[in-house]
Amino acid sequence: MRINGFIGVSLIEYPNKISSVIYTSPCNFRCPYCHNPELVFINHTTLNENDILEDLQERASFIDGVSITGGEPLLQEDLFNFLKHIKNLNLPVKIDTNGYYPGKIKQLIEDGLVDYIAMDIKTSLKKYNNATGIEIDISKIIESVNIIKQSKIDYEFRTTAVPEIVDENDFNDIGELVKGAKLFSIQQYDNSMTLNSSFKDIKPYKDDILKKFYNIMKKYVKKVKIKNIAIPV
Repeated sequence: MRINGFIGVSLIEYPNKISSVIYTSPCNFRCPYCHNPELVFINHTTLNENDILEDLQERASFIDGVSITGGEPLLQEDLFNFLKHIKNLNLPVKIDTNGYYPGKIKQLIEDGLVDYIAMDIKTSLKKYNNATGIEIDISKIIESVNIIKQSKIDYEFRTTAVPEIVDENDFNDIGELVKGAKLFSIQQYDNSMTLNSSFKDIKPYKDDILKKFYNIMKKYVKKVKIKNIAIPV
């Protein structure tokens, strides 16, 4: 595992759990607004995998789970083996993913190696190439959404509300894509650090616009959250 960062205790990464957080690199997408640009490409500043596992073992009595994020964690060749070690500690696992590897998502679920999946929905399918910065196979996104929705594990789909990337019309399309999902999160855009420096000049949507997006998504999914605004919904 290429582990580029570790947080021993977090109250926000894994819903309703105290978790440790593991950061990996690289990512297969090039989203210009990415707020973790240091993890988009291979980051050679790494932590020792065995040290991290020992740390998790020491923390196992007072944390409720482990969250693995990136970058794109599913790019890690030895992810499955690493997760087996974590599961041997009786710790639930949450994985953040962009959903481009449906086969791996399915296998993780079937092998019982993941307990919670948070999948990013970048924007409407017709604008996905703009959002990801590369040309992608949309069918993989659709397949991952369906696999996750049909699974019995906890999950959420989430979209970062980036002006010029996602708007009201896009949220209607996103709603159709994830229709019937348990949980959808709308994340406020943070322009303090971005892969493409020009996106630092893009102002986040105001809270009232985010609430319009919230009302759109309420028509499609069971529960909607807005994250990182002054008055949470």
